[in-house]
Amino acid sequence: LVFIGFIIWWKWPTVQQAQTSTSTTSSITTSTDRATSTGSSTTDVVEAPVVKETSPSTVARTFVERLGSYSTEADAENIEDILPMATASFQNELQALVRKARETSDGAYYGISTILITAPKTVSSTATQTVLSMTTQREETIDTPGNTTVIYQSITVTLVKSGTTWLVDDYSWSEKM
Repeated sequence: LVFIGFIIWWKWPTVQQAQTSTSTTSSITTSTDRATSTGSSTTDVVEAPVVKETSPSTVARTFVERLGSYSTEADAENIEDILPMATASFQNELQALVRKARETSDGAYYGISTILITAPKTVSSTATQTVLSMTTQREETIDTPGNTTVIYQSITVTLVKSGTTWLVDDYSWSEKM
């Protein structure tokens, strides 16, 4: 009997959490269903979230960390993930980079992980174009985890404004430090 009591006591926070999640989901669903079915009540209408303009600095940070993090096991998915962040003409260049990565894979493991270590600094800026520079720390692994090298490298990213959205139009890595 003590053992059963211990099991109930041990599982109780999990049961309460599950019940809370279920009741929250139910109330959200009910609210949405009511708004959809009646259509006339403005108090029950669930509004879409407001999308704020993303800064060029935020776009550049995300782009650099995803571009610079690659593994032969991921098959260039990192580059495919950043295609929506690029201008149409630059998307073609990135897709060519994906094709090249897939064609030159020789079966050996290669991976590189990139993080920013300095905030993006403005090199030049106009109302429709911004060039940012930042420094990264990259861990490059060849064949085995024991063969890892830390590299410090700067990158310059050019962004252009399309409507209210900043898109990457070009980038350039510096020599390894």
